[in-house]
Amino acid sequence: MTFDRPPILSRCHFCAADFSPFEEGSVPHGGRTAFDPWQGRLWRICGQCGRWSAAPLDARWEALEACERAARDRGRVRLETQHLTLLRVGGAELVRVGRAPRPEFAGWRYGDRLPECRPRGWWAGLLARITALPGAPPGGVDFHGQPHGHPGAWAAAAFAEHGAALDYVFRHVPMAPSCPGCQGPLPLAGTAFADLRLLDEGSGPAVTAPCARCRTEVLLPLATARAALRLGLAVVNRPLRRVATAEAAGVRVERAGGRQSFVHGLAREHVALGELEPTERLGLGLALDEEAEAELLEQEWREAEELAALMDTELSRVEGFDALRDRALEDD
Repeated sequence: MTFDRPPILSRCHFCAADFSPFEEGSVPHGGRTAFDPWQGRLWRICGQCGRWSAAPLDARWEALEACERAARDRGRVRLETQHLTLLRVGGAELVRVGRAPRPEFAGWRYGDRLPECRPRGWWAGLLARITALPGAPPGGVDFHGQPHGHPGAWAAAAFAEHGAALDYVFRHVPMAPSCPGCQGPLPLAGTAFADLRLLDEGSGPAVTAPCARCRTEVLLPLATARAALRLGLAVVNRPLRRVATAEAAGVRVERAGGRQSFVHGLAREHVALGELEPTERLGLGLALDEEAEAELLEQEWREAEELAALMDTELSRVEGFDALRDRALEDD
């Protein structure tokens, strides 16, 4: 005797991209799946458009148990936020709402490899153009009308081998939306990148940056300058992303207590980017990438949670829900 099981979302609700299939009692072999064992919710996260598609109520129960079991027994933590845990399970990733079920099973925060930046849209195109640029200092003129390649601009500058890419970055991504001196977006000269200094003024990590147009020295919260810093560090850290160096950087971040503690520690030392050791510089880029991914993941979850709440009105009254939740969380 056979019967039809409800499908666990074969396509994205928003762009109709195909999802990798759920196998009975297991999790998909690829892509991201999000689940909330407390609320009994399940989403497939589209690799094309990044949207969260909620699974129908009657198609979730076994899949929820499989996700929690895989997270508990085989998951390796890649990223943690206040409300979410991103785990790698084989070739797939699980986003669990709430902390990992047993923190001791995940001794290595970054799993089998460093977290990957997942740029989308305009950001992805910019990053592709940057990585294709030659290393030599560019031609043309800088923000002050001087030739980029003249000896006073790049010959003695740190990161001179990345001159073209750094100038390209800071022409397209300002350090801040507004400079208090000239009132326009705050650009940075590529030659000044190594001299940026991290500070901790008591209100959180910050960075000092000179405006390339009016030369005003501006103190910026690190969150404001993060987009430009991430791109600049991606350029100068390209030669460092070998396995041994990447693992050493990950260990330094982990031993410092995670991304936030690592960045706060550098800020308390008032260190300039050009003074960082290679593993510290790679660790800083890793920490900023992870913070950006964490914020994006939280934002996506909150939007998806609002839609799921509408779909799941009075879910707690559905027969079997309490028993499922207790079973899924019994080992927490």
